[in-house]
Amino acid sequence: MSSRRLLSSLARSGTLLSDFHFISDFFSVSEQRTLLSAALLRLDAAGSRRFQKKRKTFIASSGNAVGPTAGTFLPDEYYEFSEGHYDGVIHSYREMHLTSWPILEVPGLSPVLNRLHSLLPSPNIQTHLLHLSSIGEISPHVDNVSASGRWILGVSLGASRVLRLENCSKPEEVVELLLPSGSVYIQRDAARYEYKHSILQETQAFGNGKVTGGQRISIIIRVSLFYKH
Repeated sequence: MSSRRLLSSLARSGTLLSDFHFISDFFSVSEQRTLLSAALLRLDAAGSRRFQKKRKTFIASSGNAVGPTAGTFLPDEYYEFSEGHYDGVIHSYREMHLTSWPILEVPGLSPVLNRLHSLLPSPNIQTHLLHLSSIGEISPHVDNVSASGRWILGVSLGASRVLRLENCSKPEEVVELLLPSGSVYIQRDAARYEYKHSILQETQAFGNGKVTGGQRISIIIRVSLFYKH
């Protein structure tokens, strides 16, 4: 694809990973809003009634231009973020395993998903939604090798954050990459098994700008452990 760029042109440091592919601008702003609306619809429905009522009251008092239907985030306090994950990797977040997308509820979602699925290296997938708060972060880790297979695809929606990849056997080998909203990355093989990845929370300079955090949703798609290539 013409929009595909390798780490060498966007990374701040480190070695090019041949098994890591990155598209910085795959989804348009309109497509991002469609995906955000769908993801927030599913995440919000899975939360407690107390927070559902809290969000409904806030949206009603703010007017139609504010809220998940516009593809935007509400302030942190209107979401039921968990402080820590059971394995200590994720902080200030909410998540869910997605069994189906709200195709009928979100206009225009189907063609956007078709574009997303065109990137998948293989079928037999698992889809996971992960919503980080403005101060949320993901600590360095390798995704559970007993739960999924040889590739992982991630879609970034919302605030730009820095992805850090660290070689498990060579800690000095580090690559950092800015993930803007609408970007897509694929980790496979060596990049999937031999590198820890993390999403940084702290404010920092990156290139000609500064990354200050903010809410983001990741759509994470993994191939089943049992899929035979």
